[in-house]
Amino acid sequence: MDLKLKDKVVLINGATGGLGRAVCFALKAEGAKIALSGRDPEKVAALATELDLGPDRLWTNIADVTVEEQVKAYVDGAIEHFGHIDIVLPNAGYEGKWEFNDQLTKENFDKVFSINVLGVMFMLKYGGAALAAQGSGSIVITSSIGGVVGSPGMAIYCASKHAVQGLMKSAARELGPKGVSVKSINPDGIYTPMLSRIGKNALGDSMTEEERLAALTAGTYDKRAATPEEVAYLILYYASPWAQHIYGSKVVIDGANGDGDTVRP
Repeated sequence: MDLKLKDKVVLINGATGGLGRAVCFALKAEGAKIALSGRDPEKVAALATELDLGPDRLWTNIADVTVEEQVKAYVDGAIEHFGHIDIVLPNAGYEGKWEFNDQLTKENFDKVFSINVLGVMFMLKYGGAALAAQGSGSIVITSSIGGVVGSPGMAIYCASKHAVQGLMKSAARELGPKGVSVKSINPDGIYTPMLSRIGKNALGDSMTEEERLAALTAGTYDKRAATPEEVAYLILYYASPWAQHIYGSKVVIDGANGDGDTVRP
């Protein structure tokens, strides 16, 4: 299936993480032009080297998603480099510290919400404005199953992802009439370093990495987490012209582990 992404200009932040990398390589395979951003200059440079694309197809940026001026400069820089943008992928995220209800801290709340909520808000603000000004485009937010369910030890993370759903639905209402489709993808576990960290937090050091992953995915029908490539191509489909008629919607990819609006065990 041709996703019709050839020569589309795509912004993605959080690009150097496990999922972000997969999205970048999927975009390259589809012939898109990539404006990627990350916080670590060395990781951004290494990813750019691996992608091995010329300046006509790749532009890189260093930005902290919690700093509004840096997010604005990222969007403006991509437009200046490529002449326009077509797709915005707010992808940066942080799971936070493992805290139960009687341990919750403002410090953890502030850091998680600044990355997961403010970071998305700024990308919607500036990326959405640029797309609306040209009257076309799509925004696909990387949210989480945590935006659908609750999970012990991850209340602040889940609260932040529920907040992201509110931002997404509101932006879809505002930007849809201006030609911009906004939606989110909500994955459960993905085989990335984040899943390993969550497993260690939830299950401790008494189990091996393989045993922790097996326990985390025991509730799925296929007894596994998603691969980064599976989620990456789901994002690309939602960002493509094929999904342009979808507004304010979320899609869950979790192997049925969440089973709807429930509290995870």
